[in-house]
Order: sequence, then structure tokens, then C-alpha cells
Amino acid sequence: MLIQRENKTSSEVKIGLEEICYHFTNTHFSLGEFSPAWYIFNCVVNAVFSIIAAASNLLILVAIRRTPSLHTPSGTLLFGLALSDLGVGLLVHPLFFSQILAKVIRNKELFCGAGIAVEIAANALCIVSLLTVTAVSMDRYLALRLHLRYKELITIKRAIFLLVGIWLFSSTFGSMWLWEHQLVKIVAIIIITISLSIASFSYINIYRVVLHHRSIIHVQRTQVQAFDKDEEELNVQSIKKQAMSTFWVYCLLAVCFTPYLCTVAVIEATHITTAARLSYELTATLIFVNSSLNPLIYCWRLREINDAVRQTLRGLLS
Repeated sequence: MLIQRENKTSSEVKIGLEEICYHFTNTHFSLGEFSPAWYIFNCVVNAVFSIIAAASNLLILVAIRRTPSLHTPSGTLLFGLALSDLGVGLLVHPLFFSQILAKVIRNKELFCGAGIAVEIAANALCIVSLLTVTAVSMDRYLALRLHLRYKELITIKRAIFLLVGIWLFSSTFGSMWLWEHQLVKIVAIIIITISLSIASFSYINIYRVVLHHRSIIHVQRTQVQAFDKDEEELNVQSIKKQAMSTFWVYCLLAVCFTPYLCTVAVIEATHITTAARLSYELTATLIFVNSSLNPLIYCWRLREINDAVRQTLRGLLS
């Protein structure tokens, strides 16, 4: 009887892993033992944050474009981040909504069509966001590290060149899902881990550089050149404030990406189940929601962005 039960379980797993289209199986399409309410809740979250992400990031893009003082390498990187977040709002959220809704209404054609599109778009745009946030952290570190040489070495053209490279790489990475979906998941784990590590390294060193500058300025302020040192201190404090603002963006991204990273790692180490798939969908939604929260961080922590957004809103409403 035990042997019969094992054979039955093996048969059920085999049926569950049967492909229905591309790399999707019956397990991906199944609701399992879970209530449809979980999936409906996920649909509602994606629908609501699709509107928020699209509207807020479009506003950020217009604000940066209309404000000359934000036409800097840092502003260019933030523009690139807002552009990828806009893509999440306009493409990824609606497609993911459609895919999950298709599971609830049991429509395989819609599930497959939306699923293929969302895998490509999400893998591309989320990697763009991740790599751009990493670039922002490095930019803030170099601003403190290079100090006077920063403007000479870090230019808008180089920032644009970096963003183009990130978009090309991420687009290629997203398209790879059509042929090597398992490899994409493994590479995604590696990219997320490396990116978060680089960003962590940057902000740890930013903290160390700020402490070093403070100690030097404290000693030098006892000398005769008090005025010059006060000016230098203001400059360091300004860079530090910008670094801390982007640090919040990094923290938010880390919080949103970590559950997904753990879920994908567990799935790759074991096998896909309906419970694992539901966890995957919920943690993926959390990553997408990050695109709606980033603009709030900009407006809360970056005064120049806040002022630019206010002016843009006045212009649009007047």
C-alpha cells in the first residue's frame, strides 16, 4: 500500500510538471489548495500600484526634464531609474494582473500570452532598476571619494552611456527567458546578490569617508582657516545628505528583492509546487511595488526633486 501511495504521488508530480506552453506547467497554472482570494488580492494590488507607479514616475520624469539644476550625472541616473519604474507601471503590473486573473478564470491562452510577456518585461525592467540603484550608490560613493575630481571624471554623457549599457544588457537578459528560463533564474540570483553587495559596500564606505572628513574638518576648524573649512564642511554635508537619501532607496529595494531572492533560491534547490508558485507571485509583486515607492522616497528625502515636482504640479494644474 505504501508503494502504491508513492507511485500515485510520483504520478501527480509528473502531471503537475507537464508543460502547457513554453516553460509554464500545470503547477504554474493551478490554484492548488489555496483560496482564489489570495490570487484576487494579488490582482487588486497589481491594478492599484500600476496606476500609482505610472503616474508618480511620469511626474518624476517630467520634473527632472524641466529642472536644469537636476541635469547632473546623479539626476541622469535617477531619470533612468524612474524610466524603468514607469515601464513596470505601464507594462509589468498590467501583464502580471492578466496572468494571475487568467488562473482564477481558468483561461490558459491568456495565462500563457500574459505570462510570456511579463517574464520578459519583468526580468528586463527589474534588472534595470536593480543595476541603476547600484550605479546610484557607486555615484554617491565616488562623489565623496573623488571630491574635487568628481565633476571632471563623472559626466552626464558617461552616465547616459552607462544607462544605455544597463538597458541593452537587461533587455538581452529578459529575452533569454524564451530559451533558457532556468539559466535566467540562476543568473538573476547572482545579479541580485552581487548588486546588493556592491551597493552595501558603497554605503558602508560612504559612512567611513564621512566620518573621516568630519574628523579632519574638526581638527582644521581650530586653525585660522575657519571660513574655508566651514564651506568645505557644508559641501561634505550636502553630499552626505544626498547619499543618505539614495541609501533609503537602496534599503527599500533590498527589502523588496530579498523575499523574492529567497523564494527563487528555494525553488531552484527543490522543485516547483503550487505553494512555491504562490510565494513566487506574491514576492514578485513586492518587487513591482518597489517602483511605486521609489518616487515617494525621492520627494521625501531629496529636496531638489521635491521642489521640482511641486513646480511641475503647479504648472500642470494652472
